[in-house]
Amino acid sequence: MKVAGKPKRLEHPKSVYIIGFIFKIVTLLVFIGVTYQVTFSHHGPGLLIPMKKKMDEKQRSAILDEVRQQEAYEKHRHFHNTVEYPTLPENVQPVCYICHSDYPHSKSKKVRALLNMHTQFFVCETCHIETKEGVDLVYKWYNPLNEDPQGPFFGTSYDSDTGNLAEVEDQFSKIAPYYRYGERLDSALQIQDAPLAQDYMNVRDQLTPEQRDNVKKKFHVSIKPKGHDCKDCHSKQGILAFNDLGFSLNRTVDLQQLNIAGMITKYEKFYIPKLFSY
Repeated sequence: MKVAGKPKRLEHPKSVYIIGFIFKIVTLLVFIGVTYQVTFSHHGPGLLIPMKKKMDEKQRSAILDEVRQQEAYEKHRHFHNTVEYPTLPENVQPVCYICHSDYPHSKSKKVRALLNMHTQFFVCETCHIETKEGVDLVYKWYNPLNEDPQGPFFGTSYDSDTGNLAEVEDQFSKIAPYYRYGERLDSALQIQDAPLAQDYMNVRDQLTPEQRDNVKKKFHVSIKPKGHDCKDCHSKQGILAFNDLGFSLNRTVDLQQLNIAGMITKYEKFYIPKLFSY
């Protein structure tokens, strides 16, 4: 005798659910592929390609294009292979990069590689900032993506196994100058996101060379053309307190005793060993 009521539900095999899931994934991928072919791919109609080109052209920066070309040129000029290094989004990069590249020192072939190497460890203003009368200048670690970077920071210690500088996760922190006003510290950096920098990048193509030079003077109001001498940092009485900045003891000693200035002034010419003569 059958009991009235709802019929008993039959459970489907697990394989049915797996096949259904795979079918949905394949369908989604096909949909994405077809959408891309129709909208952005050069192999299809590319309906949105003209719109994308217009947007890219509108946002394009002639200055930044020139900077990228200069960076590529500098990399190819290097005797040794360079290591790929992560870059910051353009809006949080220093104003300096609008006109200068990651390798800003190029006038003196004798020391340009040595000077450009320093950009791995501190921002341009650390070496080129003007002091203000009656205002203390303080140096601390700066990271545009982290308001309070804690380290460990690159360049502050050695790897005990290899003897090289220890690798760190923080790829962006650098030593930067701050003006101290009582309890307050004001950054001496200028960032491309600043109103003046944004305004300049929007109108620079409409300016004459003379007008551009006048605007650039606003960016250099607290910047001195010639940076610090080597001994200003590489000495026990240097402006950078390596211990307070988290440098290890042996790294601090090496930096304080590094007689770079003597090497540069003593030798008029540098010779590459004949490593490749045979």
